Amino acid sequence: MSETRCVSFPNQDGHLLHGILHEPDHATARGVCVLLLSPGIKGRVGPHRLYLKISARLVLLGFHVLRFDYYGLGDSEGELSERALADMYNSIQAGRYVDDTVAAMDWMQETLGIRRFVGSGLCGGSISALVTAEIDTRIECLLGMGLPTALEGGPENWARILTKHQIVSLRGKYFGKLTDPKSLMRFLSGKSSYQVIWRIIKQWFSDRKATRDAPPQPAKSDIDRTNPRFASAFMAMLESARPMILFFAGADRLRYQFSENFEGHHEARIRDYKHLYEVHLIPDANHVFSDPDWVAELLRVAERWLITRYPAQ
Repeated sequence: MSETRCVSFPNQDGHLLHGILHEPDHATARGVCVLLLSPGIKGRVGPHRLYLKISARLVLLGFHVLRFDYYGLGDSEGELSERALADMYNSIQAGRYVDDTVAAMDWMQETLGIRRFVGSGLCGGSISALVTAEIDTRIECLLGMGLPTALEGGPENWARILTKHQIVSLRGKYFGKLTDPKSLMRFLSGKSSYQVIWRIIKQWFSDRKATRDAPPQPAKSDIDRTNPRFASAFMAMLESARPMILFFAGADRLRYQFSENFEGHHEARIRDYKHLYEVHLIPDANHVFSDPDWVAELLRVAERWLITRYPAQ
């Protein structure tokens, strides 16, 4: 019979972290724990109770599942000093909650003897799992959902992290406003996003020149806009032969940031490791996979992937 219970454990600074542990029936237990790490500033439940839906399915397959609140979030102790969301998100991508994740694994190992972990989570949860895996090999694989690769720039330099796909999508919107008097007044008053407009115009001229002068080639960014911590951690996983599956939503910019900003820029480095990671795109899905059909597809593929790697004992 599976069990769900409240748990608490301290991080290295003495803050008490609170969470929920889902324990499988002893007869089906695989001795592996899936860490569902908090997505950004959201708590251990996840948007639209996503983490509860995932936990309910995985525990039936014999996986332990631990989801908890990081310090300063949800029910856990501690306070946040950041006042801007972009600063908070960037600190998470830089490894803000690595120590908390290590503390969770230490507690699982000391309390239940579990030493094998699957790093997982939505958005900030998946990047926290990835950067923790770089320093702690107890995370044997990564099940990422909406994994971010580029730091949040904020409104003042959002244009810097736009992908080519986003630029093309925005082109029609901005060009369509040329005949709108209100948009023209906004442009002349200094309130428009001039860096974004400049990148759209620059890309438009580039595309026209490429079409005129040569057959179109796949676009590759000559500027690495990847979070430096991301590239290092991702390569550490590949070089240690730890597999990954990455779920992306079709309506989410993060898929294009990964393909353009990371894969495009690091093509030579990852060429020999492509067999170690799988990218699964769920068409039309939004960033939080809010539709039941999107969740069902995510679970179906994730279950098959996990069972292949962790056969029943």
